[in-house]
Amino acid sequence: MKKLLKLVVLLMAVAAAGLLIAKMRGRCKQSGPPAMPERSEGIELPAFDESELGGQVSPDLLSILVCPEDRGPLTLSSDGKWLVNPRNGYRYPIRKGIPVMLIEEGRRNQDRSLIQ
Repeated sequence: MKKLLKLVVLLMAVAAAGLLIAKMRGRCKQSGPPAMPERSEGIELPAFDESELGGQVSPDLLSILVCPEDRGPLTLSSDGKWLVNPRNGYRYPIRKGIPVMLIEEGRRNQDRSLIQ
Protein backbone atom coordinates (compact mmCIF):
# COMPACT_ATOMS: atom_id res chain seq x y z
CA MET A 1 0.00 0.00 0.00
CA LYS A 2 2.84 2.42 0.83
CA LYS A 3 4.50 1.66 -2.51
CA LEU A 4 1.27 2.43 -4.35
CA LEU A 5 0.87 5.72 -2.51
CA LYS A 6 4.47 6.68 -3.29
CA LEU A 7 3.91 5.81 -6.94
CA VAL A 8 0.76 7.97 -7.14
CA VAL A 9 2.53 10.93 -5.51
CA LEU A 10 5.49 10.53 -7.87
CA LEU A 11 3.20 10.41 -10.93
CA MET A 12 1.38 13.53 -9.78
CA ALA A 13 4.68 15.36 -9.30
CA VAL A 14 5.87 14.35 -12.78
CA ALA A 15 2.57 15.45 -14.34
CA ALA A 16 2.70 18.81 -12.56
CA ALA A 17 6.29 19.36 -13.69
CA GLY A 18 5.31 18.48 -17.27
CA LEU A 19 2.44 20.98 -17.23
CA LEU A 20 4.71 23.66 -15.84
CA ILE A 21 7.29 23.08 -18.54
CA ALA A 22 4.62 23.04 -21.27
CA LYS A 23 3.14 26.28 -19.96
CA MET A 24 6.56 27.92 -19.92
CA ARG A 25 7.15 26.89 -23.52
CA GLY A 26 3.76 28.24 -24.59
CA ARG A 27 2.36 24.89 -25.63
CA CYS A 28 -0.42 24.86 -23.08
CA LYS A 29 -3.36 27.27 -23.34
CA GLN A 30 -3.62 29.69 -20.47
CA SER A 31 -6.91 29.90 -18.70
CA GLY A 32 -8.31 33.07 -17.23
CA PRO A 33 -9.27 36.45 -18.60
CA PRO A 34 -7.61 37.74 -21.76
CA ALA A 35 -4.86 40.29 -21.37
CA MET A 36 -5.92 43.93 -21.59
CA PRO A 37 -4.29 46.06 -24.29
CA GLU A 38 -1.77 48.58 -23.03
CA ARG A 39 -3.58 51.55 -24.56
CA SER A 40 -7.21 51.66 -25.49
CA GLU A 41 -7.10 54.60 -27.90
CA GLY A 42 -9.13 52.71 -30.49
CA ILE A 43 -12.03 51.99 -28.12
CA GLU A 44 -15.05 54.19 -28.69
CA LEU A 45 -16.76 55.17 -25.46
CA PRO A 46 -20.55 55.37 -25.42
CA ALA A 47 -22.13 58.80 -25.53
CA PHE A 48 -23.67 60.09 -22.33
CA ASP A 49 -26.48 62.44 -21.47
CA GLU A 50 -25.19 65.78 -20.19
CA SER A 51 -28.10 65.93 -17.76
CA GLU A 52 -26.29 63.22 -15.77
CA LEU A 53 -23.34 65.55 -15.17
CA GLY A 54 -22.71 67.22 -11.84
CA GLY A 55 -23.54 66.33 -8.28
CA GLN A 56 -21.88 66.86 -4.94
CA VAL A 57 -18.28 65.64 -4.73
CA SER A 58 -16.53 65.55 -1.39
CA PRO A 59 -14.00 68.39 -0.97
CA ASP A 60 -11.59 65.84 0.54
CA LEU A 61 -11.83 63.73 -2.61
CA LEU A 62 -11.36 66.76 -4.86
CA SER A 63 -8.20 67.72 -2.97
CA ILE A 64 -6.49 64.38 -3.72
CA LEU A 65 -7.65 63.72 -7.30
CA VAL A 66 -5.03 64.21 -10.03
CA CYS A 67 -5.08 63.83 -13.80
CA PRO A 68 -4.31 60.20 -14.69
CA GLU A 69 -2.37 61.41 -17.76
CA ASP A 70 0.19 63.77 -16.20
CA ARG A 71 -0.47 63.34 -12.44
CA GLY A 72 -1.01 67.08 -12.03
CA PRO A 73 -3.74 68.79 -9.99
CA LEU A 74 -7.23 69.34 -11.37
CA THR A 75 -9.68 72.19 -10.94
CA LEU A 76 -13.45 72.05 -10.67
CA SER A 77 -15.26 73.80 -13.53
CA SER A 78 -17.48 76.76 -12.73
CA ASP A 79 -20.65 74.76 -13.44
CA GLY A 80 -19.47 71.86 -11.23
CA LYS A 81 -19.83 69.27 -14.00
CA TRP A 82 -16.17 68.72 -14.92
CA LEU A 83 -12.73 68.28 -13.40
CA VAL A 84 -10.37 70.21 -15.66
CA ASN A 85 -6.65 69.79 -16.31
CA PRO A 86 -5.42 73.32 -17.17
CA ARG A 87 -2.19 71.97 -18.69
CA ASN A 88 -3.73 69.95 -21.54
CA GLY A 89 -7.43 70.91 -21.56
CA TYR A 90 -8.67 67.45 -20.63
CA ARG A 91 -12.06 67.50 -18.92
CA TYR A 92 -13.17 64.60 -16.76
CA PRO A 93 -16.94 64.38 -16.24
CA ILE A 94 -18.59 64.18 -12.85
CA ARG A 95 -21.58 61.87 -13.21
CA LYS A 96 -24.06 61.84 -10.36
CA GLY A 97 -21.34 63.02 -7.98
CA ILE A 98 -18.74 60.48 -9.13
CA PRO A 99 -15.66 61.74 -11.04
CA VAL A 100 -14.90 59.56 -14.08
CA MET A 101 -11.10 59.56 -14.14
CA LEU A 102 -10.43 57.71 -17.40
CA ILE A 103 -7.81 59.08 -19.79
CA GLU A 104 -10.13 58.24 -22.69
CA GLU A 105 -12.84 60.44 -21.16
CA GLY A 106 -10.38 63.32 -20.79
CA ARG A 107 -9.21 63.00 -24.39
CA ARG A 108 -12.73 62.75 -25.73
CA ASN A 109 -13.88 65.84 -23.82
CA GLN A 110 -10.74 67.91 -24.40
CA ASP A 111 -11.29 71.66 -24.62
CA ARG A 112 -8.16 73.37 -25.96
CA SER A 113 -9.47 76.79 -24.89
CA LEU A 114 -8.95 75.74 -21.24
CA ILE A 115 -5.19 75.26 -21.64
CA GLN A 116 -3.26 77.86 -19.64
